[in-house]
Amino acid sequence: MNNKQLLIIPLLIVVYYFIHYTADLYYFIDFWKSFFQFIKYLIITGLLFFAGYKLFKNKEHFTLSFSTTLFIFLFFGSLIDTAVSIGLLQQPAGVGIAMICCFAIVCIVIAFICFRLSQGMIKKLLRFWLIYCVVLIVYDSGTFMLSTKKEEKYLTAVKETNSFIPSEKPAVFFLLFDMYPSDTVLKKYLGYDNAALGSFLKEKEFFVTGNAHTLYSETYYSLSSTLGLQPLAYFSDSTLDDYKKKLIALKNVEYASVPDIFKSSGYLLRNYSVFNLQGQQSPLQFNLNYHLDNALTSTTFFNRWYETFEPDFFLAGRGVDLGFIKKSWSSNVKNDLSFLNSNFYRLLDSFPNLNEPSFNYFHFMMPHPPIIYDSSGHELPVKDMYAYGGFDKANKNFTGYIKYANLEIKKMVNKIFEKAGKNVIIIIQGDHGYREFSDRFPDAVRYGTLNAAYLPAKNYAGFNDSMTVINTFKQVLKNQFSYNPTLE
Repeated sequence: MNNKQLLIIPLLIVVYYFIHYTADLYYFIDFWKSFFQFIKYLIITGLLFFAGYKLFKNKEHFTLSFSTTLFIFLFFGSLIDTAVSIGLLQQPAGVGIAMICCFAIVCIVIAFICFRLSQGMIKKLLRFWLIYCVVLIVYDSGTFMLSTKKEEKYLTAVKETNSFIPSEKPAVFFLLFDMYPSDTVLKKYLGYDNAALGSFLKEKEFFVTGNAHTLYSETYYSLSSTLGLQPLAYFSDSTLDDYKKKLIALKNVEYASVPDIFKSSGYLLRNYSVFNLQGQQSPLQFNLNYHLDNALTSTTFFNRWYETFEPDFFLAGRGVDLGFIKKSWSSNVKNDLSFLNSNFYRLLDSFPNLNEPSFNYFHFMMPHPPIIYDSSGHELPVKDMYAYGGFDKANKNFTGYIKYANLEIKKMVNKIFEKAGKNVIIIIQGDHGYREFSDRFPDAVRYGTLNAAYLPAKNYAGFNDSMTVINTFKQVLKNQFSYNPTLE
């Protein structure tokens, strides 16, 4: 094979990869982001191939070795998932360091085998790669154009929503505290009595639940259902892959019913959440859009390895100073908490001058790990921010973070009433319960969650101690605005 034919094989593998997953994820990916990602992969592949091509004398042997390892790199996640599904492997977890070693060994073995093959066999295998990629590119392109995507029926689009026209439009504050469990869960399973917060909120005339729960134990599902006002029809659809369900949930939050109803009724939306909302991008460093942005490359070796690196490193490096990781996840969360606090109080300080009714969604990444602060608000060392210090210590740090979160909740509630008066709606919720050590706690711990509401009319009919959070906004709309949304 000539030089041009050799070069086209690894580039065709990259083309096939992007066509395959673009067709699979058509409704979830941004075209231009994906296009530039594709160009980047082509350039990197071309540069690596060119460097190796110049380095090795056996050009065709190198091309076969390079193309095979490239294919494994790009489709690593799919290959692992397939091996797990047919029982060849157990699901890898927390094996980041071992994974990179295994991948390196596999690449070396492939290279060794390829360089030992005869010239005739090499040419046959290279022709196979060429024909294989062309056939799959044509097949995937044709399948995409002719098939109907089953996930389309579950995606929420921009829609016209019937608005309510009440005589008054009180401002709405939706304060979401990520992974905040219910009082029952805290007391029964974590040995922490959270009655003080409940007493404070009840004194402020909130309806406070003690045993509320969510239908889903993950943020994107919980908020998609809470803001969509109904259970997720696709959650039980066995024909949909789990990753598709998560992407549907993320996409659907943006045009969910609750913010759409308030927007259609003349409310200004302020989005300080981890989601995009009615066309407003999440302003947070740690947001869930990365699930959509990385959807196209999530199966590559690097992405799969990165997911397991941090827990593997922590487990292997207890007692090591891990302060440099503050520059990644934990520092983003810390910066987001500071950003949310400053914007929350800045907003309220200007509130007397704001005439337009508003729906304000603040999503605080606490008490969800990383546990940035102890109960007094002092920053913890990085090795204590995560659940890698053992069962008892991690749970103690978590309940300490609950105490800190409670101090913040009390200050926020007092500030809202001070600046905005009592004609406001305040919803304080968790999105799910405590998810750490799921093998040592019953399912109820992951689903029990904080839920409290303040309505200026004090009409709490329909609220109850063990309600699901999916019903909170339904009751708010019904009790405060006499509005019953018509859902599809």
